[in-house]
Amino acid sequence: MIAAQLNDTRLGAPVFESVTQDPKFSFYWHCHDFPAPIARWNYHPEYELHLIRYSEGHAFVGDYIGRFGPGNLVLVGPNIPHAWFSDPDEARPVIEGRDVVLQFKGEWLEHMMELCPELNCLSALIEDSALGVEFEGEEAARCGELLVTMGEQDNAGRLLTMLTILRSLSQCGYRTLAGRGYGLDARSTSSEQVDAVLRYIHDHFHEELRMSRLAERYGMTPSTFSRFFKHATGDTFVAFLRRIRIGHACRLLLEGRQSIADICFQVGYNNLSNFNRHFREQKGMTPRQYQQQTADLERHVTIYPLP
Repeated sequence: MIAAQLNDTRLGAPVFESVTQDPKFSFYWHCHDFPAPIARWNYHPEYELHLIRYSEGHAFVGDYIGRFGPGNLVLVGPNIPHAWFSDPDEARPVIEGRDVVLQFKGEWLEHMMELCPELNCLSALIEDSALGVEFEGEEAARCGELLVTMGEQDNAGRLLTMLTILRSLSQCGYRTLAGRGYGLDARSTSSEQVDAVLRYIHDHFHEELRMSRLAERYGMTPSTFSRFFKHATGDTFVAFLRRIRIGHACRLLLEGRQSIADICFQVGYNNLSNFNRHFREQKGMTPRQYQQQTADLERHVTIYPLP
């Protein structure tokens, strides 16, 4: 069955999420913990505005991999796979209220824009959301706060707040996440194994990970696992693991609390020269240059914690 799903290695195999929306309402607002059954590698035809209130970890949006922290606010368009995996924390195995999510159908928004031409200001944002967009700055933080307060409002109040948020986000600074060539053939196929593999790599990237061992863990031969992984992520296992490790190294470099050698070993490398070489291949500069060139910028980026 797995082999039958490997005919197009450009496409992932996320879990299809069926969004349960009461037809009496225009959208679906909810808050959930992590881990949770719906906090997994998934896709759905609805738009999703996703806020992380607590914790840090790895975000996956299409073929994008990056770190997130409190206040991370992302708009994901229809049928683009996504997941946010928080770093393991023995002191807090369940992160209560980590996610605040707003989901709505494209047909509803298109109809609203037809009825209210004033909403055409959303067009560029909606188009860019096909790749996932991450919002930045004080206005994004304010929109995150408004998203949280929707949980305490009545139905009409939620609608007004939602429109306020969308208008404000259309004027925010943001960046697209997935590559321009990324796409998903939205089928109802699903793979719980993809979610399990991604979670395992996220939790153990700092350890010695071998593809042969993961293949055995998930009941596949190495060649089958290699095809399966390429199909699910659009990347080879080795390249994907390097992206995870280098991404985490970037965060540690900006924190400036550890030496480059310590960071090298903490993210799973056992050889400093390999770490430096892979870092340069991905970032176009050495770890030290990255730290020096971006430290000043990072100091001026404020993370606004939400209640």
